[in-house]
Order: sequence, then C-alpha cells, then structure tokens
Amino acid sequence: MAVTEQWISNVLRNRQGTLVRFAGMAWLLDARGVAYLPEKDALVVSDLHFEKGSYLHSKGNPLPALDTRATLSRLDEVIDAYRPATVISLGDSFHDAQSLPRMTTDDQQALATLVATVRQWYWVEGNHDPDIPTELPGEAVTTVTHKTVTFTHEPDDTATYQVIGHYHPKCRQVVSRRRYRGKCFVVTPHMLIMPAFGQYTGGLDVNDEALLALAPERQRQCYMLYDERVVAVT
Repeated sequence: MAVTEQWISNVLRNRQGTLVRFAGMAWLLDARGVAYLPEKDALVVSDLHFEKGSYLHSKGNPLPALDTRATLSRLDEVIDAYRPATVISLGDSFHDAQSLPRMTTDDQQALATLVATVRQWYWVEGNHDPDIPTELPGEAVTTVTHKTVTFTHEPDDTATYQVIGHYHPKCRQVVSRRRYRGKCFVVTPHMLIMPAFGQYTGGLDVNDEALLALAPERQRQCYMLYDERVVAVT
C-alpha cells in the first residue's frame, strides 16, 4: 500500500480530505472526488462519463470534445497519489455504448495503460454503460462486495450498507452571506453517495426529492468539494 498514515494525516491537515466512519470502517473522502478505503487499499471513483462531450457535440451542443482527456488526466493524478491495489469505478464510466470507439487512439491507449497499472480494476456496470467494452483490461461486474458493504451504481434495496453513484450530488452552503456550491459526498447511516468525477457531469441538488428519498436531511451529512478542500456542510 502506497498510502501511509502520515500521508493521510497531511491530507487531513490541509483539509484536502476528511475521514468518516461508515459501515464500521474508516473512509477518506478526497477533495478530488474519490473515496479511499484503507483497510482494502481500494480507491472508489464514480461516473467518469468518458466521451460525454463528443456525444453532446453529435447532438448539436457546441461543447468541445475534450472531457475524456481532462478526466483521464485527473484520474491518472489521483491513482498516482494513492497507488491502490484496487480501483472500483462505480458505473457510468462510459457515457454510451460508442464511447470507446469515439475516443482518440491516444486516449484509448492512455486509459488502457492506466487500468493496467492497478492490480485489480472493477468496472461496475451503470445505466449508461451496461456493456463494458471488452477491449479494456479490468473486470466488468454488476456489484462489488467488501464485508457488509455493496458497491453498486444505483441503490440496492437488499444491501445492508452500500456505496453508490448515479445521482451526481451537489449542495450549497452560505457563509457570511456568501453562497458556495459544489459537488459533494452524501453519507447516511447506511449509504455513501459518491460525487461524479467526469469533467462534463452535471449534478442533482441534495434537496431534490429523489435524493431526499434516499438521504433525508436529518439522516445525512454532506461533504462539499470546494477550492480543493472538503467542507462539512451544516
């Protein structure tokens, strides 16, 4: 394991991450939008949505198709920092079934090389990518389980504890009359909802009724990602 207790202490001291207890285990929520589970040496990332830009461009949206390169660059940086034994990509890694063919050759090679640097890479299937490209290394799965925790893209009613993606949660905070808004982690007694990592991913406010049904206000704690820090939202 490349991550040491001293390394984690430095992250906490600089407020670039925060430690939370979930399912009886310690988790490091990183300001870059990933979660790290030290006891499994596992890095969790969700909703990469590779090639969303080119998909939208094909529908007449003038967004530049540069999101995959930007997302890959940030992902490479995070994996290089943690050097985990396991990466769990928690669904919607690809925006649609033709995402990989639309990638440039350089981006395809960069992604394959990055995945191959990790001992165990799980591609959890999502609603956007129920069929993970077979050309890539890594293992396509519907869920991953560690002890009592299920890692899945969308909620699983049978899971005791679950880490999910799909919703791209965002929240707001007012401090001294200034309003802040950003992606966030949402933690309840039985659920950890991941922020979206992809460059062009939008978000759903935590007070939207879909998220309130999963994480009622009185049961949740939100951790906003803002200015390269993690901030607990009151």
